[in-house]
Amino acid sequence: MIITDIVRIGDPQVLLYEGKYYCYATDCNHYSQGFCVWVSDDLVNWSEEGIFCFDAIKSWGKSHFWAPEVVYHNGKFVMHYTAKSRELDSLRLGVAVSDSPTGPFVDVHGKPMFDLGYATIDGSVLRCDEGNFFYYSRDCCENYVDGIKTSQLYCVRMNDDLTEVVGEHKLVSTPTEDFEKKSMSLEKVRLWNEGPCVIKLGDKYVMNYSANYYASNDYAICVSTADSPMGPWVKSKNNPVLSCRKELFGAGHNAFFTGKDGEIYTSFHIQTDPAHPSGDRRTVIGKVSFSERNGEIFEEIE
Repeated sequence: MIITDIVRIGDPQVLLYEGKYYCYATDCNHYSQGFCVWVSDDLVNWSEEGIFCFDAIKSWGKSHFWAPEVVYHNGKFVMHYTAKSRELDSLRLGVAVSDSPTGPFVDVHGKPMFDLGYATIDGSVLRCDEGNFFYYSRDCCENYVDGIKTSQLYCVRMNDDLTEVVGEHKLVSTPTEDFEKKSMSLEKVRLWNEGPCVIKLGDKYVMNYSANYYASNDYAICVSTADSPMGPWVKSKNNPVLSCRKELFGAGHNAFFTGKDGEIYTSFHIQTDPAHPSGDRRTVIGKVSFSERNGEIFEEIE
């Protein structure tokens, strides 16, 4: 496992393109300005400072630029990201494109990619034989379930160029298990399923998502599986996949990618200072392995 020097970030995602790795993340230094990207040849040594790749000065968003995810698709680099809308004063999801992995990324619509009348964050794309799918979190700041502010995961189909959603938005995950309720002791009681990412393995779909409060040591990576992109999704009996372990406090919001060796990896963040958990987090990269036991998929991050 690689604990990098990329700090003061959150929600990291790595893209391999033409022999180089590019890391995109929520950037505490540019929280209201946009996004940077860090570059590496080997996943260990990263550029000391990120390259500013998305300038929000003309964006529909005014702040809260979170969780950028970039895919190379049809000759373009497509970034989905979260921001707080100037007009709505609420979190929404946007999409921007570029001809280069280092930008500049330019917003496609000049407004959120879609607006359902409530806060949405943490967009992630799955491209598979069944089509293009977009997973995201309905944020707890504007979502009450049984009187408790709750973040839930949804899925919707996407168009061919990944810039628009198509059809029905379907609820695919909500906090139900004890391991997802460790933050219930906080003064502001909330529940979280957020930060989804999905990979297809054979005829199965594997979703990683995060549970508990992001600025705590209880934040954790969890897994569920399904037979189709829309579910139904079944949470593993062995959750969480990765939680407080050695120096890996607050491990969460991960994203799968393929390395130069053809193996599956994931990037995620941990608390930079576990003694004082906060929004200051560090990028970590691990190799992912899957195995099947008694009909259930087990995931390990090493």
